[in-house]
Amino acid sequence: MSFYKLFGYPTGIGALVARRDALARLRRPWFAGGTVTYASVAADTHLLRPRNDGFEDGTPNFLGIAALAAGFELLEEVAMPRLTAHVASLTRDFLDELRSLRHANGTQLVRIYGPRDMTARGGAVAFNVCDRGGTPIPYTVVEARARRANVSLRGGCFCNPGASEAAFALDANRIATCLDTLGADFTPERFAECTNTAVGAVRASIGMANSAADIGRAIGVVASFRD
Repeated sequence: MSFYKLFGYPTGIGALVARRDALARLRRPWFAGGTVTYASVAADTHLLRPRNDGFEDGTPNFLGIAALAAGFELLEEVAMPRLTAHVASLTRDFLDELRSLRHANGTQLVRIYGPRDMTARGGAVAFNVCDRGGTPIPYTVVEARARRANVSLRGGCFCNPGASEAAFALDANRIATCLDTLGADFTPERFAECTNTAVGAVRASIGMANSAADIGRAIGVVASFRD
């Protein structure tokens, strides 16, 4: 988990929770600072520190860690049930508004990924804005318009290229050919041109700091793409 996703600060600080028996089964063939009991160049050997210590590279961001107590105090003050209800209410409104947006010919403006209502979903909503023919508009175009309106939307594959490839039904052979062709010249835009399809989506992440006005502004950006 990343703590900035819980209370917005500090970035770069998180926690990986794992069972001790699972850690014991892992074999790490390299090491970095802070993870070894000893290391020898002449003997070409090293010994990882036990359990989680062998997987925590480098110096922890102790200055950032000092801010965590205040963050958890904030969550206790807000109360998780209230926060859950707040996020759920705003997300429900956002989804309802997205589903209602249509072009003049009746085509839906937005393609939503994941549940289209609040069943088994949180406050992160991934979607594509589409033209009147149902073709996704490049996420970079949506991002640029959102920035001009001071609305923060994220575009891309969100650390999950496999989901993007499945969503757009990209052919594996075509993917491989385009990646080989582009090589070091790869950009999402060039890859989209090579595969002749959209690459990536747009994501709105709704949290504690958001209000109904924020939802309205985000919907305004999306609605501006209607014909």
